[in-house]
Amino acid sequence: MSPATSADTHPHPARGLYDRSARQLTIVVDAAPADVDDVTVEASPTRVRITVSRAERDEVWTVAPPTRGHDFTGEREARYNNGVLTVSIGTEPRWRH
Repeated sequence: MSPATSADTHPHPARGLYDRSARQLTIVVDAAPADVDDVTVEASPTRVRITVSRAERDEVWTVAPPTRGHDFTGEREARYNNGVLTVSIGTEPRWRH
């Protein structure tokens, strides 16, 4: 699973890693030299949106759950350290009726 990004469109690399046993998705973005106030993370059951505000333009990554049968949970954490943003978010099976 990789975030909706590519080296051609984003000068700052991002990577996603899904741990099935922990039911957790971790997204890592190299956001340097952005300040922590220039980084925004929004999460809903169906997507995570990461925005790094720049003077010239905003860079945006939108990430969906690892499969159509999963949603994101309220178990989430975002950390910004030395220009690296790490977002961890839980997943759960989507209930079908």
